[in-house]
Amino acid sequence: MAVDAKMLSDVRAFLDRQRLEYTESEEQHCLKLEVRSGVQRAFISVFNTGKLLVQGPASPLKALLKEMKTALEAGGVTPGQALPFEIERFPETIQERVPTIDVVILEFIREAIVCVKANALLSAAFMLGAASEKAINLLIHTYTDSIRDNANRSKFQSRINSRMISTKYDEFEKSYRGCKSRPADPALAQDLQVLIGQMFHFCRISRNEFGHSQIVPDLARGVVLANLGQFVHYIERVYRLRDHFRTNGVEV
Repeated sequence: MAVDAKMLSDVRAFLDRQRLEYTESEEQHCLKLEVRSGVQRAFISVFNTGKLLVQGPASPLKALLKEMKTALEAGGVTPGQALPFEIERFPETIQERVPTIDVVILEFIREAIVCVKANALLSAAFMLGAASEKAINLLIHTYTDSIRDNANRSKFQSRINSRMISTKYDEFEKSYRGCKSRPADPALAQDLQVLIGQMFHFCRISRNEFGHSQIVPDLARGVVLANLGQFVHYIERVYRLRDHFRTNGVEV
């Protein structure tokens, strides 16, 4: 049994981005994926011609898979990149995953999507930088408020008060490295250095360069789309860390 390898890879990438569970089974001329979301079930068959077939009872899950089918069969999709209709849903996706999301962050993300659709890439990157700065400020403030020892809290506050966001983040990162109440979850424990740190610095540098540039910056659409897609996970991780600090306190 042979199927279109690229199409299958794109379907799997989409399901993984949407955090949908699925199993695969071989059938004549196709690979059939059973996709699950709670009690909802739907099926997507990938044929050797590259065509897709969506089956199952009517449900939001089936509707989502049909949107995926339309986008993938239209072609022109960069491997691993979010599909156009996924980008449109980013604000709703973030609200689903982070019900307490700050409205300012959400509005900046909505504005970034408007800019991407208008091919105003510099503006989109600037909006992402603004959303990122708001999220990191909230993270640092939650960390500060969660420091249990009053003297240590006051010392940390004195190091970040009236400072630029880059300086605040550096002080926060140094303090966090010595934190005795870091998350036990290995993935979350490493988030600050990996996902959160990298995304924050990219957004900050982009915002500074595009907002105070002496020359016309060169920014590829794929770079903006990739970082916009990653932003959903970035915000989710920031809020997971905030919840950890609130629940467990901070010992430094």
